[in-house]
Amino acid sequence: MKRVTITDVAQRAGVSKSTVSHVINETRFVEVDTRLKVLQAIGELGYRPSGIARSLVSQRTRTAGLLISDVGNPFYHEVIMGVEEVALSHGYSVFLCNTNYDLDRGMKLIQSLIDKSVDGVLFMSSSMTIEMVQEVLKNQVYAVVLDWGNAGVDQLASTLTINFDKGTQDAVRHLVALGHREIGYISGPLSLWTAQVRKDAFFCACAENGLDPERAFIMQGNLRVEGGHRAFDDYLKREPRPTAVVAANDLTAIGFLLAAQDHGLSLPRDVSIVGLDDIDLASRVTPPLTTISLPRYEIGMLAMQMLLEIIDNPARGNQQQEVATSLVVRESTARVAEV
Repeated sequence: MKRVTITDVAQRAGVSKSTVSHVINETRFVEVDTRLKVLQAIGELGYRPSGIARSLVSQRTRTAGLLISDVGNPFYHEVIMGVEEVALSHGYSVFLCNTNYDLDRGMKLIQSLIDKSVDGVLFMSSSMTIEMVQEVLKNQVYAVVLDWGNAGVDQLASTLTINFDKGTQDAVRHLVALGHREIGYISGPLSLWTAQVRKDAFFCACAENGLDPERAFIMQGNLRVEGGHRAFDDYLKREPRPTAVVAANDLTAIGFLLAAQDHGLSLPRDVSIVGLDDIDLASRVTPPLTTISLPRYEIGMLAMQMLLEIIDNPARGNQQQEVATSLVVRESTARVAEV
């Protein structure tokens, strides 16, 4: 079947091709009656405007890049859904880019997005650098950064900051109220500034609740289940062992939980565990995981809304917004067992 063209629409509506173009691209006022004729012709013929042609007129491709750390991490599932919900409702398509915690890979993906002439990039990866954001901006591409605490990024681009403080404070306060005084922490790779931010929030929460942060037993994971397994091996070597452990994310906490059960420990009787993210799996493991919750779907929606706002109105300048965290108490935490 022959593809319907703008010429066919113009002939059906009895107008010029330029008039059809103005209606489609909203580049000039068109009288209401004429506009209705064009829209009716488009509907009758089933005409679909060329995305390439429209981008040449509007100087936009109506595409955006979404940079994430780990496509296998369930945390990103709802974030992606939130981004796509807003993007699709505004006629945008999203290129999903997985850095796999690799900075070189991340920079190559950014170059690919620039080559595709995307209108904007959402940086939602914990493995990113200021240089990556600068590379996007110098190529006249807008950016919104999910800012986990990287100093100075808000001077370059719009930022959506995750405030870990409240959720982490609530988590440590919850454990202290249950009688825990020796609380360990499993961090992400400390080469990632996102891991540093979460660890700092834990240290501050300890100090606020009368615990000495310097005494906390710090284990380093990799933000994946296997990292929780490895952290448990370190936990076994500690004497005395912490009665509770806070992990940098849910996957780490679940890895620790499974390793503990494999070793014959009973949770939370032998050790309480708290995660972070509140991924769907957190409520499905046994025991269900107490965790610091992030509103992931809302984060994705808000980030894409911010990007569209700055694309539509660059004169507004960079915007900064913040999302709070909160504690969800389930069955992986309990009062310290009487000795």
